[in-house]
Amino acid sequence: MVGYLLGNYMVEEGFMTTEQLEAVISAQERVRVKLGLIAVSEGMLTLDQAVVINRMQQGMDKRFGDIAVEKGYLTEAQVTSLLKMQGNDYLTFAQTLVDEGIVTMHKLQNILKDYQIENGFTNTELEAVKSGDPEKIIPLFLPHGADEYQEIVTIALKLLVRCVDRHAYPMYGRLADAKEIRELKMPVMQELTGEEYWRAGIADGEGGLCAVASAFAGEEYDEVNEDVQDAAGEFVNCVNGLFAAAKGTRNVELELMPPEFLENGAAEGSSILVMPFGIRGAAVNFIVTNQRDGR
Repeated sequence: MVGYLLGNYMVEEGFMTTEQLEAVISAQERVRVKLGLIAVSEGMLTLDQAVVINRMQQGMDKRFGDIAVEKGYLTEAQVTSLLKMQGNDYLTFAQTLVDEGIVTMHKLQNILKDYQIENGFTNTELEAVKSGDPEKIIPLFLPHGADEYQEIVTIALKLLVRCVDRHAYPMYGRLADAKEIRELKMPVMQELTGEEYWRAGIADGEGGLCAVASAFAGEEYDEVNEDVQDAAGEFVNCVNGLFAAAKGTRNVELELMPPEFLENGAAEGSSILVMPFGIRGAAVNFIVTNQRDGR
């Protein structure tokens, strides 16, 4: 997730190409993050201290952590803590960038600061992005006034990450009205009725509907047809089912209506959240409202 969030920014700013970003994302699967990069990223070592240790390693058969402890830079407890972080998505992304010679660690730190400023993130919010945790990331990309949709949108992103593309990521959402929604392509929607009213689903972005359907149907699709509609409806039903179950634990009963494929007009109302997600080089729009008529 964080690879695309930061990587897309780096592409836009000219630090690497789209092809390089895709290669880095693919290479992440094979990377084991070096302890020094983690320590610098976590603020436990300075870049200069990490360089000193790396140079010492060249002349002795000792691990990075052992040398850091001997030099008094780190404690044993800190080394143990750092070792547990080696699977972190941001750190594997950063390590791959450095290994591929795209940027140095020093340059990446500066890029990260610029990314933070560009998006208006606080230090805490930047750490949330780096965590790769949908529950921490989604609030940063919701528009003002859409907090009530945070839970269901988070469920949608988690399901995309788990079932469609583990690198799926959110883009900035917006509140739209019914007229804008009618311009979205191939919406698949579902009503949840009962003690509350909800209407949620997905629409195609840039080929995203086929990507979702391919993952759920277990076969590849390159154009929208009835099979794609059915598989997309299964995704929608899963998201809304999980949401209804979560509501049920709080004694709010919701009943799911059958998903509907709509030629145009995905929802009614004036407070409809459109939340784009990037998946497999494509995009899909998650749509949700809890208003029947916009009031």
